[in-house]
Amino acid sequence: MDRLDLAYVIGVVLGREDIDGIRVAYTTYMSTLGKWVKDPDNVVQYLVDIGKAKVVKSGQGRSVIFTDREMMNRVNSILTPREDVDPLTLVIEGIRKLANPLSGYADIGDVIKYIEGRLNVPTKEAEEFLVKVIKFHRGRFVFAHGGSRRLKIGSSYYGLVKVVGDAEVLSS
Repeated sequence: MDRLDLAYVIGVVLGREDIDGIRVAYTTYMSTLGKWVKDPDNVVQYLVDIGKAKVVKSGQGRSVIFTDREMMNRVNSILTPREDVDPLTLVIEGIRKLANPLSGYADIGDVIKYIEGRLNVPTKEAEEFLVKVIKFHRGRFVFAHGGSRRLKIGSSYYGLVKVVGDAEVLSS
């Protein structure tokens, strides 16, 4: 983690959401940043120079506004703890949300994207996760050909998946 990452972490932790980004009181921010960085003024000035922050007059004092949304999202993902999720529940929930109401089948590619989003993992990891859950709980799923993406399950490639049978009774 470099000085810029640290500056953003402190800003996100101390600040509050604003129209322009995340706003932090200047003196509070500088004193906190000064605990970890020798020259907090130079760090803030550098952030302003590269367009990732602004220093604005606010009431009697000043505020630092962090404007880089991508950097804020990255910091938030670091600071937000991953939730513990039951793998089977996650897969069944994804299939049910994405399933065609008439057939009950969901596209495996869409289910992988759903898992990616929920677990915040790359596509390959989401695919491996789905395959492991399906192989371990094979009796709860039915497969069909088609779909936008195919996975090898057993000796064939399938693109659609459906929840069946006793999948209603999830692990308690």
